[in-house]
Amino acid sequence: MARTGHSTNATSGRHRARQPQSQKLMDKEILGLKNYLPEWTAAKRSEKQGIFTAIARVARLFAPKVDQKQWKKRKQMYKTWLFNNKKKKERKDMIKYGRKWTPRMVVYQQKCEEVLKRIEDESGVKPGDPGMFKHYQAEVKRVMAELDDDELEKAKETAEEWSNNCPPLGIQAQVARKKGPAYMEHFSNEMWRQCGMRVFVMSAWKNEKGEVLFGMHDDNEALGDGEDEGLGGH
Repeated sequence: MARTGHSTNATSGRHRARQPQSQKLMDKEILGLKNYLPEWTAAKRSEKQGIFTAIARVARLFAPKVDQKQWKKRKQMYKTWLFNNKKKKERKDMIKYGRKWTPRMVVYQQKCEEVLKRIEDESGVKPGDPGMFKHYQAEVKRVMAELDDDELEKAKETAEEWSNNCPPLGIQAQVARKKGPAYMEHFSNEMWRQCGMRVFVMSAWKNEKGEVLFGMHDDNEALGDGEDEGLGGH
């Protein structure tokens, strides 16, 4: 029994010694990945696959010779490296779920049309014009200053309600349109990066007009082909 155990360990050791290059990335491969990391990180989801193809071609110049099956696994190693080596700040700042509402933000939402009309009447600037943002901030400040004590207290209560529960459906619809896809993409990426889990999202929501919309989100192509070890088809 002792000899058998010794023989098994020796065989395992020889196996590891024969294929060290196929088990980890070479220094020059990593250098190639590092050079492309900023571009890949900043790319839109629709652009990532094309950029990754270019990255893989460059990295392969420095990779050990492998067969097609091993190359698929190595490409997955490249993608895993790219996901794991995003700058921590970029991952942190990529998405922020939820919002802490303030009285000013509540007034910003509730009196939006009034503010826009004031700006157009006083300066001629219309929504979409380059100077709108500068005028809008100043006008919201003026509206806040005009609130009486009761209105200001109501704005504070509303801000607390929206922060602790949820904002009105109209605001939710705006967030769904502007940030929904980014939320789903971030969630899919993090589930893959942290759990090795693939996620496919089916969604339904109401837009600002009350119309029910349906959507599907599948970011798995950008995450890789799933040929790495541990992702069996069972």
